[in-house]
Amino acid sequence: MRRRHTSGHKRGGSSRALANETKYPFIVELAVIGEKLEVALGRQIIDFHNRRHIRTRHGRTILRNGEKHYRWCFSDIATARAFAEQFAGAFYKTTGT
Repeated sequence: MRRRHTSGHKRGGSSRALANETKYPFIVELAVIGEKLEVALGRQIIDFHNRRHIRTRHGRTILRNGEKHYRWCFSDIATARAFAEQFAGAFYKTTGT
């Protein structure tokens, strides 16, 4: 049985999400109100990736100050910045590269 994490600061995700953040070092983080993405926003994000012929690569989900933050990972800075601009996300570059 899997154990639930119960602390006030929660990091969600799998080892795959962490691996994505390591391999694809340009990360865009979006704050989401509620439990999950709105359907329309999710479709826009999928369309963004499809138009560029790239796979959607999710990073970890972070709960910070009562807000849920979803992360998307990119291999190049131009695509990550375009995503951040289109979806009003916060851009990060990890120190992995």
